[in-house]
Amino acid sequence: MRRFRRPWHSTRPLQMGFIVLLAVCSAQLAYWIADEVRYTARVQAQLRDAYEAEAESARALLRTGAAWRQVALIYPEIALSADSSTVQVAPRVLAELESSRFHRLNRYAWEGAFFLAVLLAAMAVVYRAVREEAELGQRQENFLAAVSHELKSPLASLRLSVETLAMRDPPAERRAELVQRLLADLGRLQRMIGNILDTSRLSAAETRAAPERVALAGAVSSIVDELREHAAEHEVALNTDVAESLVIWADPEGVRTVLRNLLHNGIRAASGGRHVTVRGFRADGWVQLEVRDDGVGFPPHETAHLFEKFYRVDGGSSARAGGTGLGLYLVWRCVGLDGGRVTGESAGPGRGACFTVSWPSATEHAS
Repeated sequence: MRRFRRPWHSTRPLQMGFIVLLAVCSAQLAYWIADEVRYTARVQAQLRDAYEAEAESARALLRTGAAWRQVALIYPEIALSADSSTVQVAPRVLAELESSRFHRLNRYAWEGAFFLAVLLAAMAVVYRAVREEAELGQRQENFLAAVSHELKSPLASLRLSVETLAMRDPPAERRAELVQRLLADLGRLQRMIGNILDTSRLSAAETRAAPERVALAGAVSSIVDELREHAAEHEVALNTDVAESLVIWADPEGVRTVLRNLLHNGIRAASGGRHVTVRGFRADGWVQLEVRDDGVGFPPHETAHLFEKFYRVDGGSSARAGGTGLGLYLVWRCVGLDGGRVTGESAGPGRGACFTVSWPSATEHAS
């Protein structure tokens, strides 16, 4: 049987090989710098020895009675000490030797440091690309597993309900219960498929089509009514406080997607007798909507990744850890395409969460 091979696996050996090559180049560069330090020290010592040999020759000539002026012409790097009692290598020559070595080492140090920095930066870039690719691959696998689970559960429930209705004619109350379950399962499937299709459509989009004035209170009321039964099933109390005067400039369908996903997440997180509160207000020229729950929350360090595609909170038994990892990504895309912004925060697991969306005010846009 032919095994499925993930695309990034084909490039992983090349990427790792490139990192190893860069590491070898860095090591070679460090060795080259160290070798240059040793080489200049050796050359300096050899020149010092040569000058000392000249000084010794000069002393020998002086002992034979040669005049200092003639000796100085033969050995210009040799000089008399300050009290004219000793023949030695001229201090200026030693200073020039030291200065020459310093300038040579300084030049090689700067050049070596520059190329070493380039190599280290290249390794960091490649390593980061490898790590992000691996993380994305893991998220895609988690997404496929989550989608499979999200598809199987309502389909199994749908099949059971339909078989029950087909095998016998249940009482009216039981029939109504089964029909409600069918509708809930169909809604769940519709929401998940809608999120997948919206993700595909919005990932490459640059601007939203046809933004218009949207009454926020009406949009919130519509979605709350849509999810009220779902909230009741999870024993979650929905509270809203959105003024009728709040009007935003956005794509209406995008606003519905944002509200539906935030409220659905809040209900899932607050399942079991807790609360979700939706509050709208003006702040700093924006119209803001706050969706706050007192549910399972999430670790604060997860905040930076909440709106990434396929990302799911690593919460173990956390209810917020469920889903496909597309809901908050869709929220972020829809709000961003409308020129707004969205933030999420939580004090930690078990301490609830709050998501705040900011849209351009239709009043500000008109002005």
